[in-house]
Amino acid sequence: MATPPLLVLGNVNLELILGTLTEWPEFESETIMSTSNLRAGGAAGNTALALAGLSVEHRLIAAIGNDELGTWLKGEFQPSTTSWTAVPANTSVSVSILHEKGRVFLTSQGHLGAATVDTMLDAIPPATSRSSFALVTGINLMPGITAGMSQLLTMLSTMGWSTVMDYGRPPEGWNEDTISVYRNWARASDIIIVLEDDLQTIMHNDNTDEAQAELADSLASHQILVVLRGLTRVDAVNQGKVATATCEAIDSEDTVGFGDIFNAGFLNSLMAGEGLQMAIESGLTVARIAVTTSPRLYGVFVD
Repeated sequence: MATPPLLVLGNVNLELILGTLTEWPEFESETIMSTSNLRAGGAAGNTALALAGLSVEHRLIAAIGNDELGTWLKGEFQPSTTSWTAVPANTSVSVSILHEKGRVFLTSQGHLGAATVDTMLDAIPPATSRSSFALVTGINLMPGITAGMSQLLTMLSTMGWSTVMDYGRPPEGWNEDTISVYRNWARASDIIIVLEDDLQTIMHNDNTDEAQAELADSLASHQILVVLRGLTRVDAVNQGKVATATCEAIDSEDTVGFGDIFNAGFLNSLMAGEGLQMAIESGLTVARIAVTTSPRLYGVFVD
């Protein structure tokens, strides 16, 4: 299997999306949800599916459970673009409850808790060009990978990959320890992608512009900081210069995976040498199209 210019490493799991609540139910009650969607997902899974939809060469490196759900999940991805490791555990399921005021994610530990960093390290091929990127995403749900995150980033860099980190929010929440560890990982990554709310917490600053500038100032000149500010704006900072992309408000109940799909469009454009401004615009466009179409489309403009 030839080495593609893009690796995606992280969580692949089953997603069940239920919506939409106007208020939280009482205990022992039963609520009929108006919409449901059962699909392959997870942060790495969503990105890989979007890349496949865009016909972008890539390789997904992920773990899978050794049960029937794992077999089904594996079948949702192109065999030629995946490197799977089966672990002795049930396949993890993430349930997304949509609410008028936001979302709640409930995820079973399953195979995500059983995966180890060694299996990912063994699957990393050498990069073939300077414009080869390795996206590490969704490993906040994989303690065995998180424990070896520094080793993983080092290995990727040693093998010639430009590293892209989209860590997500730790299940235990942000505290001084998790923030300190995250800041160390950020310094070891070439591109850091973070949500606005997490950025504010990490930097102890509710002013997004100031938090963004503070984190960017702590990075080296070659590093890029990308901040997803809701669903309609993305900022990218490099060497003190800020690029901004915006779009109209999104009319969709199910925006689960928006950031993961953004990553696919963003990296595809960046690999093509289209520049940082075009890359964040492309990422935002691809994500907006995907979450406003059902079944999801990628790279097709829909009125």
